[in-house]
Amino acid sequence: MSELQMVLIAIGLLIIVAVISINWWQERKFHEQVERSFTKLKEDALLKKPVSKLMSDDELADEAELNSNLQTHFDENPEINKPEVTVKEKFADTYNEFMDKGPKQQQDLGDEKFTATNSSGRIEPVFVPNAEIENKLPNSNSKFNENLTQHEEIKAIFEEVFKQPEASNLKVVELKAPDVDTDEDSDATTLTLPQSLNGQIDLIAVLYLATETPLSVLTWELNSLLEGYDKPTFVNVLPAFSTNQTWQAITDVKSDVIVSRASCSMQLADRSGAVSRNTLNRFQLAVESAGLELNAHVEWQSAGDALSTAGVLDAFCIEVDKTVGFHLVHGENGAFTGTKLRGLSEAQGLSLATEGVFKYHDEKLNQTSFVMLNQDNNPFSPEMLRTSVVKGVTFQLDIPHVTHCTEAFAQMVQVARQMEIGLNAVLVDDNSKILGDIQIEKIRQQLKVIHAKMLVRGITPGSDSAHRLFT
Repeated sequence: MSELQMVLIAIGLLIIVAVISINWWQERKFHEQVERSFTKLKEDALLKKPVSKLMSDDELADEAELNSNLQTHFDENPEINKPEVTVKEKFADTYNEFMDKGPKQQQDLGDEKFTATNSSGRIEPVFVPNAEIENKLPNSNSKFNENLTQHEEIKAIFEEVFKQPEASNLKVVELKAPDVDTDEDSDATTLTLPQSLNGQIDLIAVLYLATETPLSVLTWELNSLLEGYDKPTFVNVLPAFSTNQTWQAITDVKSDVIVSRASCSMQLADRSGAVSRNTLNRFQLAVESAGLELNAHVEWQSAGDALSTAGVLDAFCIEVDKTVGFHLVHGENGAFTGTKLRGLSEAQGLSLATEGVFKYHDEKLNQTSFVMLNQDNNPFSPEMLRTSVVKGVTFQLDIPHVTHCTEAFAQMVQVARQMEIGLNAVLVDDNSKILGDIQIEKIRQQLKVIHAKMLVRGITPGSDSAHRLFT
């Protein structure tokens, strides 16, 4: 260890010792100051016993003389030793005199008025503010204020003496305003939009007619909204005497039906893209013009810019508009005949449709779960299947069109596996790689994600809105 290190260590020790010494000296000085600030007690404050060791003879003599004078004072004034009078007994006469006076005299005494409110017959004070006294307070003199203060003190005493302990048992009755049910309120709460429309994908306007009008008068103006647009448009009417507030398409209603409201809507996007600004402006102008011609109030149901909404909707469609598919190709035995393919397909629940594909129909949901088509893009037909051979088929599931896509996908895999065995074929993906259980599970997870996104967006897969949007 070098000399410099030893010097530094010594300096550090000296500093520590100096700090400890200074702290000890300051603490000792503080304790002495505290002891000088307080004196010793000459008498026990609780037990009132003299501490004779600390008192002189003169102090003891003075204390004895004081006790003698106090005893003489109590003997000369015996009323001091009378038992204490309770507050209720002390003011009983005042209270009885107050109750013997009439209502007007009670009012003159102050702002107190008494009513019997307890079932046991006891009197409970109820204090009602006196409006006249309150109005006079700003300009009153000192005598008036003094009397008012006395009245307030008496009121406080009566409240304490005659307080009802049974007050907590009193029942409180809650008063409710009667329900007002008018025709207008009832009609406004039960009125709904047509079930075929969806605020997430449609721009909707409701026309409130000033007077109930036959449909024949409205046909010309409303039918013009159904033509001339590259996006689907819909017009529905609400019959005036409809008991269940059911909207009907204008094409399904007779001309003599009386109409009270009409709705006009345009779909903002489909698989061809979002609606254009020109188309949107023409539709909005046509609806406003129809409202003027029919003397109707037009109320648009959507908020914000419809064109921006259409763009966001189109981007969402591109994200979730997916189809799941795999292929069944011939194996070592070569291509399989069309008759054998048809027989195995129908045995698995598939049926040949007019579009040239085999469809698997879900009877419970009344919808097509998946399809099987020719891999060579040659539509199936009874004649073609009798005379031709097939090299491969494709199983395909359109996710937005199926209500329960994961269940439909499981059914599609099961059918494909059965036909794979019957045709001695091989199940492959788009890259012609054999499709195993791991790849199938990955596809199933992707289906769940897309299904959840559509539900969050307010578009249920397999619903009418989904079919319209993904067409």
